[in-house]
Amino acid sequence: MMLAPAVHSSRCRLLLTGFGPFPGVPRNVSATVAERLGQAVRWRFPSAQVVWSALPTEWHVAPAQVGDLVLDLKPRLALHFGVSDLASGFVIETIARNHAQRMDAAGLLPTLPFIDPFGPPEMATQLPAARLQARLTKLGLPARLSRDAGAYLCNAVFYRSVLAQRATGRGGRSGFIHLPVKVGDGRRASGHQAPLDIDRAVRGGVEIVAACLNH
Repeated sequence: MMLAPAVHSSRCRLLLTGFGPFPGVPRNVSATVAERLGQAVRWRFPSAQVVWSALPTEWHVAPAQVGDLVLDLKPRLALHFGVSDLASGFVIETIARNHAQRMDAAGLLPTLPFIDPFGPPEMATQLPAARLQARLTKLGLPARLSRDAGAYLCNAVFYRSVLAQRATGRGGRSGFIHLPVKVGDGRRASGHQAPLDIDRAVRGGVEIVAACLNH
């Protein structure tokens, strides 16, 4: 995959996460995208400190781990990825809600039906969502906005990250992007390019980071 030459970026910290496997999804492509995006972002923004993590798909680990990472790192941008069988391209989530349900990869339900007993019912993404959609669409990458991140761990990580960014008081941004459950290797059987493959997902991720850093 070809990327644009490196550009100057003021020193900042970036946090990228994906998820590990869960029932029905033995290979979670979001972790692969987060790792490869981290490598691409280091190349594009060499002065940035980039941290990436594959989160366990478990209620008692993932939300707390993300909250701790944001509070410790105080990243300028925390960008989280997950998969959805409703996604056919980039789905930019715009609302994180304070609710939780569904069994996790360990076979456990959340202890409580909400993520934070003292948190607001919902919070908006801190990403420039409409601008990101327009930028991705201009590049020929499928992208849409969503107001429903679900009630599973994707929404929980999103909510916890936004809450933690608020707590740091540093003005950092957090957001969540859903990807298709199956991201191809670039070609359909007919020979046409798949709507989203790994390289295009990473390319789009770099553009999302660049837009959030005002590049």
